[in-house]
Amino acid sequence: MTRPQIKERLLRWIAVPALAAVLVGLAILQYRWSGQVSDATRAQMVSSLHNSLMGFRQDFARELGAVAIEIRSMAESSAATKPADLKEQFHRWQQTAAHPKLVSHIYLWKDAAHQEPVRFDPAANEMERTAWPAEFGQFQQRLLEITSAHHPAAAGGPDDAMMRRRGRRSGFHPHNFNPERRQNAGMGLAMHERMADMMIPWAVDQTIPALAYPIRRHTGPGGSGGPPEIVWLVIQLDPNVLQKEIFPELGQKFFGSSSGMDYYIAVRAADSDGERVFYSSGAGFGEEKNLPVDATLNLIGPPFGHTGAQDAGLDFFAAPMRQMAGDHGPQSDEQHLATLERLPRFEPFHYGGGQAQATWQLVAKHKSGSVEAAVSALRRRNLIASFGVLSVLAVTMGLILMASQRARRLAKLQMDFVAGISHELRTPLAVISSAAENIAHGVVEDKQQLIRYGNTIVKQSRQLTQLVEQVLLFASTQRSQGQYGLGPLNIAEVIDAALEGTSATVAAAGFTLARHVEPALPPVKGDFTALVRSLQNLVTNAVKYGGDNRWLRVSATSVKEKGRFAEVQLAVEDRGIGIDKEEIKHIFEPFYRSPAVNASGIHGTGLGLPLARNIVERMGGKLTASSELGKGSSFVIHLPAATERALQEMIPVDKPTGAEPDFS
Repeated sequence: MTRPQIKERLLRWIAVPALAAVLVGLAILQYRWSGQVSDATRAQMVSSLHNSLMGFRQDFARELGAVAIEIRSMAESSAATKPADLKEQFHRWQQTAAHPKLVSHIYLWKDAAHQEPVRFDPAANEMERTAWPAEFGQFQQRLLEITSAHHPAAAGGPDDAMMRRRGRRSGFHPHNFNPERRQNAGMGLAMHERMADMMIPWAVDQTIPALAYPIRRHTGPGGSGGPPEIVWLVIQLDPNVLQKEIFPELGQKFFGSSSGMDYYIAVRAADSDGERVFYSSGAGFGEEKNLPVDATLNLIGPPFGHTGAQDAGLDFFAAPMRQMAGDHGPQSDEQHLATLERLPRFEPFHYGGGQAQATWQLVAKHKSGSVEAAVSALRRRNLIASFGVLSVLAVTMGLILMASQRARRLAKLQMDFVAGISHELRTPLAVISSAAENIAHGVVEDKQQLIRYGNTIVKQSRQLTQLVEQVLLFASTQRSQGQYGLGPLNIAEVIDAALEGTSATVAAAGFTLARHVEPALPPVKGDFTALVRSLQNLVTNAVKYGGDNRWLRVSATSVKEKGRFAEVQLAVEDRGIGIDKEEIKHIFEPFYRSPAVNASGIHGTGLGLPLARNIVERMGGKLTASSELGKGSSFVIHLPAATERALQEMIPVDKPTGAEPDFS
């Protein structure tokens, strides 16, 4: 086994499996990496969704907080002077508010037991004492219960002494301060009372919706001493502003992107009667029962789970007092107070039975169906892209292997061509050189013998010329891909010219020639000289490989489609050695010669059939071959029949009187 063959086998049995193993390894790594990327993406999306939900909740609390702080400040100042001042202050606030129509009505309820509330209507710019609306029935009763529980004297209950005892039990007393601050007990008490007021949360009834806050005022001389007076501040919100302005803005801010919102979001009001959609970013989203969502968050109260109710509802007074017990220092108290003024706290309003009314829940669901579905879709796209790249890499590697194999095969063919043409050149050159030497050295003295030597030199010179012309013609056809000058051709004339040019070769080989031309054949488009040359090559090959039967036939027939001439077929058949099925697909490749032909000693360059096919194809036709080993071969030139319109447009081509030499 030669070294090139060993290298070829190593490439086939080692390199190819190694490359395949590399591709499989890359595919496994890509699959694992895509899983890790998907896990990281899932965690990132869940974290981003959580941050968006919390941002939505915090900004919503800021919206409510801005309104609550401003109106509480208005109510405190107007309660100390006269309620009518609230109107002017409210209108000034509306001019700079982000959502001036968010507040529907403002209620001030001073005597919970005996008086109706004072209502301010911003739309009508009126302030009047009026009865509570019907939807405030349960809300009003709960406010009265809270007032009675914490300030019974204000509602006809226990006296002030009981209130003071409750205040001591709550942990709030001036003597709880450190010794350095006892001399300023009055100032410390005022500061702590104000801080206690600031720490009282706002109650939110999410059914109305409305905010409630107790404003405490001392009724004794100088505004100190005696039981505090409770003035309830109730801010009724406009649900249309929440649904059409605030919630859409927050949704776009925290869930939107340049391509739109990636999530469907909805605010659902969940109560004992079920759930209803308060706001939805998508048509119908949130209305389905048991809707699977990616995340849920309470907008008011504890962010997750169900909000719990205290024993007596919201403990507006005791809890702030307990938190105030201890010492923060004067500067710390002021800083704490400023923080409380900026960040009011909201808690859901609880009714009997410890059940919250219509808790607002923010729900989010990815538009792909879920976060998991979005991650899975992303992983599929990544896998498709990754395996697409691997497929391209595999195809490229396959093409490289095929190109290398083809290059080696072409190199081998070229070496065989060089060897074959060297042999073809050596024979005529040796004959010419030998004959010339005999003549030059006087070996040939007889005139007849001299004539015979001269004819041999002429014959070998012509064979050498034909060989050189064949190589040059092949080189020219590879460089130029233009078409021949096409004109109308008579197939019978083409056959006659080709047979005339090869008659000497056929006769010398002792072949029987059969000629059949179908009458009334249609003309074809082509170049006369080139077509004759191709047909001569087929005839010469039939003689060369005709074997012992020494028979060939040249025929021309027509093919019709739908009653019209479609093409003309020129066939050259022999009963020679034939071509193997595995080799017939290679016979039109340049430089290819069958190993069996090389072994038989039949000379040739492997350029005849490629040249013939190239010539026929450039005339718009095709060359096909069929063969059976040991029974002969058939080569057929297919040329399209020329239409009448094409014949009128073509310029007749002059035909040469003699045919070109054979170039087999």
